[in-house]
Amino acid sequence: MPSHTAEELLAGVHGLTPERAQQIGDQIDECRQLLDTNIEMDTVQQHLKDQGVSIIQAILITTRLLDDDHPSRLRAAREIVECSPARTHSTA
Repeated sequence: MPSHTAEELLAGVHGLTPERAQQIGDQIDECRQLLDTNIEMDTVQQHLKDQGVSIIQAILITTRLLDDDHPSRLRAAREIVECSPARTHSTA
């Protein structure tokens, strides 16, 4: 049975399979737990990168971590992910 988060993803994101929605839902729930322990968003972004999460998927996850009443969740999530030290520092 899909989690509540996975059900929300299936209802709001076209083209996700139930399995993929559950996987992403689990990542969202994990990140929410990290934020609930006062971990900073940059640390959450590093965690996602360390888990091999793509930028696009990190943006999707981050939109779900922002408040529902945020005026521009997609724009804010994109900025958070793209400007995160986890994504901007070169490993070369």
